[in-house]
Amino acid sequence: MTEVIYTVKVWADPVAGRGYIDWLTNGHVAAVAADPGVKWARLTKLEETSPDGWAGFMAVYAFKSRAALSAYQASELFQSFTPVYEKYNGLFRVERALGEVIESHG
Repeated sequence: MTEVIYTVKVWADPVAGRGYIDWLTNGHVAAVAADPGVKWARLTKLEETSPDGWAGFMAVYAFKSRAALSAYQASELFQSFTPVYEKYNGLFRVERALGEVIESHG
C-alpha cells in the first residue's frame, strides 16, 4: 500500500467565521486523525492571509493508502461534518490536493 497525502488549505473569515475556525482548530483535525486509516495529521496556521484578509490554515493528512482515504470519505465521521460546513457556508473556502508519497525521509 502506498501512503497518500491529502491537504486542505482553508481560508476563513476571521470575524464572522470565528466559530468555524474554533471548530477547525479545536477538534476537527484530531477527529480525522483518530480514523484508523490515518497515519498522522497536522494543522498549520498560515502566515499569509488571502487577498480579502481571511485567515489561512493548512491541514495535512497522511493516509495509509488511497483506499483508506476513500473509506474515510465514505464514513459516518466524514458525513458528520456536513452540518458544520452548512452552518458556516460562505465564511470559509477550501482548496484540496491529493498525492501519492514517492519519497520519504525521517
